[in-house]
Amino acid sequence: MAPILATTLGSPPVVHCIGDSHVCFFSGQDTIHAAWPDEPDDRLPWFQTYHIGSSLAYSLSRSGTRTRGRERLFEVLDSKVPHGACVLLSFGEIDCRAHLVKQSQIKGLPIEAIVELCLDEYFKAVKEVVGRGFQVIVYNVVPSRVGTKGTVPGDEDNYVTTGSLRERNRASRLFNEGARRRCAGCGARFLENFPHLVDGRGKTIRWYFWDSIHLSQRAMPGTLTNLRVICPELGIPAQRIKRLGGLAVVWDVLKRRCRRVAKEVGKFPRLFGSG
Repeated sequence: MAPILATTLGSPPVVHCIGDSHVCFFSGQDTIHAAWPDEPDDRLPWFQTYHIGSSLAYSLSRSGTRTRGRERLFEVLDSKVPHGACVLLSFGEIDCRAHLVKQSQIKGLPIEAIVELCLDEYFKAVKEVVGRGFQVIVYNVVPSRVGTKGTVPGDEDNYVTTGSLRERNRASRLFNEGARRRCAGCGARFLENFPHLVDGRGKTIRWYFWDSIHLSQRAMPGTLTNLRVICPELGIPAQRIKRLGGLAVVWDVLKRRCRRVAKEVGKFPRLFGSG
């Protein structure tokens, strides 16, 4: 369901959303935009998005990494974001999905300790952004999708994962809990939608995702509702949140399966050398 747009005259304040591919959620579309400095096609009046690649929360405080996450973050802040503006940071999903469980196994340390180490590094960067005078919002890590088992070359719907779904979601919960605490201590705000994206057993609800890991705009009204509470100055109107029913879930599963079948059928001409 599309969010309700602002109805008041004039432009609302803009939140400058900087982060990994999950920041594209705030563009108002189910897509992954090309990385900055390419201009995204932002559709919502409250957000301007900057996708700076697959940067890790853990390495955001260090220069010279493969993804140049730190350099790109501060390039955006220095060149595109007015001093004192509101900045949303979207990092950590890659860490929770692909690295934290693995590091727990390698180092023989409990996942709680590994998450704390990751957050210690991440919040060095968060505090630096706060220290530059920006109003900072830290966006939570979304739950891990079901069925992501590894990478398949050329298949954008498959992503690296480590551990079981339960382990990854536990790492994400711990990450979010720790991030919330740290935000309270450094003057940042924390935007959370994770609890609404899992069922009573803690299992990820696929209905809210448009691919293997990225949230669809179905999750936007609930997210805006939470943002409206922590940032009343944005003037976000009350949202109509669609309640998830059994038929909607079944229909969504059927559509996804039909798309997968169509995708496999499309490979047949290549397999037989025709087309």
